[in-house]
Amino acid sequence: MRPAPTILHLDMDAFYASAEQAAKPSLRGKAVVVGGLGPRGVVATASYEARRLGVHSAMPTAQARRLAPNAAYLVPRFSLYRTVSDQVMELLGRLSPLVEPLSLDEAFVDLEAGGTADDSASARATGEGLRTAIRAVTGLSGSVGLAGSKMLAKIASEEAKPDGLLLIEPGTERDLLAPM
Repeated sequence: MRPAPTILHLDMDAFYASAEQAAKPSLRGKAVVVGGLGPRGVVATASYEARRLGVHSAMPTAQARRLAPNAAYLVPRFSLYRTVSDQVMELLGRLSPLVEPLSLDEAFVDLEAGGTADDSASARATGEGLRTAIRAVTGLSGSVGLAGSKMLAKIASEEAKPDGLLLIEPGTERDLLAPM
């Protein structure tokens, strides 16, 4: 584990649904469910509005329709998601030459390799700058975790959801993990 929080984990928030909302303004603020629409369809992702109604990823679409009958149900548009993902990954590449994409909407970034000073204030400023840039370029939000290891950075980004940033200060890792 590194002595400074120079590992950044980005996880875009409800990525497919958020991309659909950004692409079609009439969907903003409404429950959106993306996934298979047939009788054996499965939810790929749900907007936070749909999640408040109980809809979640990997749920059968038929069950989601019972929970959120007025939601917009959409088939995935991977060309749209790839375009938005490419924009986000390009922003990550500006931070460091060491970017490790995990999926279209998630990646680790080694800030140390990118020259970010290894102190918490610099890491936090970089993370906040990234979140601002992502919103400006894509209209979407992403959650950022910063820590001295990949595992802790991933946990931090999950804890920061939605649309937040959590930096795990060196020496506080046990306190964060104890209740888990």
